[in-house]
Amino acid sequence: MNQLQSPTAFSRPQYTLGLVLVGLLPSTLQAQGSIDSWGRDDSNQVSHSPAGKSFIQVAGGGSHSAALMEDGSIFSWGSDGGLSGGQVSNTPTGTGYTFIAAGGDHSLALRANGTIESWGRDNWGQVFNTPTGGGYVQLAGGDGHSLALHGNGSITAWGHDTFGQVANTPAGTFIHVAAGFDFSLAVRSNGTIEAWGENFFGQVSGAPNVAGFIQVAGGYRHGLALRGNGSIVSWGDDTHGQVSDTPGGTGFIQVSGYGYHSLALHANGSVWAWGLDDGGALDFGQVTNAPVGQGYIQVSAGFWHSMGLRGVNPGNSICYGDGTGIPCPCLVNGNPGEGCGNSTAIGGARLLGAGNAYFTDDTFHLKVSGIPGARPGLCVKGSVLLNGGLGNPVGDGIFCSPAQIRSQVILSDGNGNLIMDSWRGQDFGAYPNAANVGGSTYYQWWYRDQTGSCTGSGFNFSNGWVVNWLP
Repeated sequence: MNQLQSPTAFSRPQYTLGLVLVGLLPSTLQAQGSIDSWGRDDSNQVSHSPAGKSFIQVAGGGSHSAALMEDGSIFSWGSDGGLSGGQVSNTPTGTGYTFIAAGGDHSLALRANGTIESWGRDNWGQVFNTPTGGGYVQLAGGDGHSLALHGNGSITAWGHDTFGQVANTPAGTFIHVAAGFDFSLAVRSNGTIEAWGENFFGQVSGAPNVAGFIQVAGGYRHGLALRGNGSIVSWGDDTHGQVSDTPGGTGFIQVSGYGYHSLALHANGSVWAWGLDDGGALDFGQVTNAPVGQGYIQVSAGFWHSMGLRGVNPGNSICYGDGTGIPCPCLVNGNPGEGCGNSTAIGGARLLGAGNAYFTDDTFHLKVSGIPGARPGLCVKGSVLLNGGLGNPVGDGIFCSPAQIRSQVILSDGNGNLIMDSWRGQDFGAYPNAANVGGSTYYQWWYRDQTGSCTGSGFNFSNGWVVNWLP
């Protein structure tokens, strides 16, 4: 019912936490996985979960679910009624979607340009009143209302407003939004939480009033939040242990809530569930049937069911030119997680891995964005890091790993983007330090950027990307 948007106003450890796949910022949705569902199955929201391992995000609604595939298409299943719903049958076709969210009987999706599409039940205008225009970066769906976070940090809300969950939306700059059943939550850029809407069980007034949070989630009448240190705080209705049974400790990287139960994902890939485990006389098992073991990269709670996305993260971003490590040669920083600033004047180049980090799989590829349009560049690969992973100033950027092998030269498109398929170690050809099972490979993108080069070198680098290969 709510997803995580990666923060940009915190320290490097907190930001890196958000860049883990479960960060669920559209630009960081990369790892592919398979879907596990458990709990109530009266509308086939469990048994009709799709097979395959090409999914990059899941979202649980009232009695339906949705999943986003690596090609940008959406698959929905479960209840399609809900008083003229269509939350399954009206799922948009085609590709190009980057993020999804599910509400009670409606769903939402973002396109790559930041525009929003909604479908399903529309009794409160949760579909018809969907905002137009682009620039949105995250969505959340409540029972009959929705929230959208804009790239400028502002929040737009629409739909059911009986308790002010829409009209009382606060102004300011935010990094994450979540929708409870009839209330709303958001994290400000300073790490504090705002809550508004229904407050019968303290789900609004009981929200923590301190800073340090990076994510929120909302259930039926309880809320939960994730601190930057990986610990969880819950508040509101505790009838079924939604608050008192919240797991202690640190190391959690995502929280999700809906109905009377909550889910959390640990950094070791394990799923934690607590709260109500049945729906009256029936034992649905949305808590006790949570999968054991590790390997999960995202969780999402529906009202009486739960989902987990099992997969392998295709690596992590490293070695930045955003001012958090070695100073850029030109003292012009990129945005958080990017390489040093370039002639685009809006940031630096960003390198991301996508697909699975299985050495025998051929789905891993690299994506580059933020390069000046139509500029030549190439991918460099190494097996060690320079300067403890911080890199060294070279040209107009930060060089992360000694280049042992280089790819062929590739031109960026007119928008400064490109995708490289099948970049496993052996795809660079035979080489003693080619990636092998259990080993790590460090990638970086080198590109020409003569315009205004402060060092006169005429070239720059993206951030680095590390992949830990599995069988």
